[in-house]
Amino acid sequence: MSAAMVGFLGLCLVMTLTPGLDTAMVMRNALRRGPGAGVLTAVGCALGLFVHAAAVALGLAAILLRSAMIFEVVRWIGAGVLVVIGALSLRAAITGRGIETPDLDAEVVRTSRRSSFAQGLLTNLTNPKATLFFLSALPQFVNPGSSGQALPQAMSLAVIAATFSAVGLSLVGLLAGKARRWLSSVRTHRIQEGVMGTVLVGLGIKVALDRP
Repeated sequence: MSAAMVGFLGLCLVMTLTPGLDTAMVMRNALRRGPGAGVLTAVGCALGLFVHAAAVALGLAAILLRSAMIFEVVRWIGAGVLVVIGALSLRAAITGRGIETPDLDAEVVRTSRRSSFAQGLLTNLTNPKATLFFLSALPQFVNPGSSGQALPQAMSLAVIAATFSAVGLSLVGLLAGKARRWLSSVRTHRIQEGVMGTVLVGLGIKVALDRP
């Protein structure tokens, strides 16, 4: 294994272990809906991350980065998604509405899982800073002397980064989902919703205020 690949794997590991928007969303859905929802949120996040990495690899990210207006629109959409989801959690904490219990019927479970995947995907798709990260990282690990291999190399690195994200966040979702079983009272769930809702709204505001 080359030194460059070792370096990229280390970078992916650090990125996976650093808590961020993805981690908060996975924990929120795992605590609210169980480990399955946490894992599906993780998969959605990883897919969104792969889209950003693939866009950089294909050179499409230049469209986003050359247009300050498009960048700002995407950034504000991402902030809005976080604030809305956080606000829904706060509403559930205050009213108790929307807090699922283990005896859900199959259709409700399927709907909540689809929602979890979509939330994870949107969290990353609307985070243009993921594009900035890959734009700065991927070129450092692609061999500039082999132009014909540059795209396959970059796409392979994108797959590796997404795999790290999926595995790491899935473990977070599973652990948080198991903790949910120990904290099964409605009162505890409402506290969890309040905490996670506050975190997500705060992250959404931070994303909106942060400058690229």
